[in-house]
Amino acid sequence: MRYMVREHFFRLGEDNDILDEQAQPAYQVDGKALSLRSLMIVNDLNGNEVARVHRKLAALLPHYEVDFPGVPGPTEVHQRFSSPLSPKWTISQPGQPDLEMTGNFFGHDFTIARDGTQVASISKQWISITDTYGVDIAAGENDLLILCSVLALEAEQDAHARNSGITGGGGII
Repeated sequence: MRYMVREHFFRLGEDNDILDEQAQPAYQVDGKALSLRSLMIVNDLNGNEVARVHRKLAALLPHYEVDFPGVPGPTEVHQRFSSPLSPKWTISQPGQPDLEMTGNFFGHDFTIARDGTQVASISKQWISITDTYGVDIAAGENDLLILCSVLALEAEQDAHARNSGITGGGGII
């Protein structure tokens, strides 16, 4: 399945639209502007909450938790110690094998793999008024989990850009 994660142009928090491959809305993301933990609430098209993504405050490296209603324990999306030329993140979901998200030098393209087999690819548009990510997910994968991981990655790139004085979105992570 193919998705597009697109930031709102005028926004106070990490507001995003997630569109399907026909460019129709699939999910709406309400980023809480005044949240210390970069809280994002993912809603389906009926306004029902399907996930919460938030940053852990006490962590050496970027660390996000994803909570799914009715699923015990949070999923963790966290950056690992790695080369700045090839940032690596781990996606750990209780009772499931870990996924590894690996990026390139500019932090614009990532792949997600399980046991060395690619299950998703993420590509950020280079020239865009707002940050936009294309996400291709293999059949049979947990689309919502991967999309929430992309939201965590995007929130961290925005935070990195703000902290380093870069304007206009992502940067090296």
